[in-house]
Amino acid sequence: MVSSNKWQDGEVVEPTERTRKNVNGASTMETLVSFGIEELERNGSINFNLETVLRESGVSRGSLYHHFGSRIGLISRCEAELLKKSLKADNEGVRLLINMGVSGKELFEILALQIRTNGSPDALARRQRRIRTLALAMEDANLRAMLTEAQDKGSKFFAESLALAQEKGLIRPIVDLEALSYLVQSMFLGRILVDNTENAVLSDGINEATITALEKLLNPQA
Repeated sequence: MVSSNKWQDGEVVEPTERTRKNVNGASTMETLVSFGIEELERNGSINFNLETVLRESGVSRGSLYHHFGSRIGLISRCEAELLKKSLKADNEGVRLLINMGVSGKELFEILALQIRTNGSPDALARRQRRIRTLALAMEDANLRAMLTEAQDKGSKFFAESLALAQEKGLIRPIVDLEALSYLVQSMFLGRILVDNTENAVLSDGINEATITALEKLLNPQA
């Protein structure tokens, strides 16, 4: 077992009360986020039951308000964690395809298939979650910093995947790869305007327009 005590001038120094509070605070926050994510995935943000989270986590209401300020504060942090996981999963999926040895055309067809699911209920829920979290981050500096870091890492990882595909001769992009990485994410988020119309024909049309634009920019090779 690793001791939390530290050595100083040959003597064991006990952790300070502040250190204990910081450690306990981090543990409490992680616990609340963990149970909060479970509740969010069960019932969504609108029907998110704070009482269930408190009961299942064993954390006091006072601790929740101390760390997150409100029910909305906890929900936004949970949604941010889900956003990070979603970005990571999407990026790793693309990298896996590139390393599998598919051709540029095959890689693009798989990406096109994914884009055509952007009108699905699951994609809509993900998009709404991201928009809502980004909006909340405008009023929360810590959340904004967390999202910015995740977005930067995700974008760089995706740009690196595109660079790897380029090195393998799978694509011959005609624009800067980092800019293209951000453009892809902007296209996903921008569909919220189409979502609001609830027009299925328009939704399908936007999907095909997106595919056409990306094909020109990526220039996949046979």
